[in-house]
Amino acid sequence: MREMIRVTAGKYDDMILYFTTNSLSVDDKKIVFIRTIDECNNIFVKDLSSGEETQITYFTEVSPRRLPIHAQRQYDFNGLVAHSVVLHSQTGIIYFIKDRKLYRCDFKGNGRVLATLPEKTCLSRGHVNEEGTKYLIGAMDDRCLDTYDGSNGLVIDARVQELNLSSHLLVYDTDTGAQLLDEPVHNGRVTHIQFNPIDDNIIMYNHEWPTDCGVRRIWVFDGKRHIQARTEGDGRSRDDWTCHEMWERTTGNLIYHGIYANGIAYIGRIVYRNFPDMHDYSIVEIPFPKEYVKYGHFTVSNTDLLVTDGYYQVDGEKTTKGEWISVLKPDWDKKTIEWTPLCRHESDWDHSDGHPHPVFNHAADAVFFNSNKDGNRSVYSVKLK
Repeated sequence: MREMIRVTAGKYDDMILYFTTNSLSVDDKKIVFIRTIDECNNIFVKDLSSGEETQITYFTEVSPRRLPIHAQRQYDFNGLVAHSVVLHSQTGIIYFIKDRKLYRCDFKGNGRVLATLPEKTCLSRGHVNEEGTKYLIGAMDDRCLDTYDGSNGLVIDARVQELNLSSHLLVYDTDTGAQLLDEPVHNGRVTHIQFNPIDDNIIMYNHEWPTDCGVRRIWVFDGKRHIQARTEGDGRSRDDWTCHEMWERTTGNLIYHGIYANGIAYIGRIVYRNFPDMHDYSIVEIPFPKEYVKYGHFTVSNTDLLVTDGYYQVDGEKTTKGEWISVLKPDWDKKTIEWTPLCRHESDWDHSDGHPHPVFNHAADAVFFNSNKDGNRSVYSVKLK
């Protein structure tokens, strides 16, 4: 087992950015993280060589985590929205949302407002394209939350269908703030969105918590059409659970994971035969050992490796939650996976902010993740070798 190294101090609650973005500068020398003190979020940058921390934002408004939905609406995003924060690693520009305003700033804290987000919407994760010229976010009519009490996500989609509500894929120019796209997504709540790394006219998005998650979770907008990605057949069913779709960084293909209706977990890959034709593709899925049922996330690297914070386990483990940071090397042709456990993260998974959400650095020789194993949530790293 490799050594788990604490990156942030452990005095406060710290976390890396949401795992569909990267928290590290392109040279892997600086890491961007969010520090939460008394439910107030601010952005920090740490130099990994010197240990010097720089506070980027100085907000005082709180972002309460555990409120009934009507109270969340009253706050109306007054605090820094943690899941909106995105780093463009090549330029060191950070994007985030506060007070329904889209901001950009640099590592010195110099920033400005780019745009204003629509009222009466709940917002998705944010994303920036490879060139750093476009910021993407989803906005859903917040009436979808009318019947939600925080416990059963399925009622949100039921409300969406009942009222025929729409989300919108919103794209903004990261220099001028001009809106470049407002594409409706009918009858679906969008929470995860990503530009394709090879062609940023292609956007992947999801329908969150649909009852037919096996086929309705993953969607691709190719600039003209909305394409449902995972289909039934060859062992796949609408009754499967499918989650956390993510583009591979160098191929334009995508990966995802989930659990079949029979309880077996799996990792999946969609390969586009004639990219950027998003209609011509094949699907490969690799089932896990039947005992690998502990929930987790999967993140891509700049190589063919994946990393996860769940599923892997050894004999004698008593907890029902994922314990390990593991690297996977899948052979998609043979449908096999080589698992390499790196360390026990020991997160208690108490809230989505406390999930490990591991990400590779750009060199793909280390993984960074969250853990609250010592009480406060901190950022940790572990080397692959």
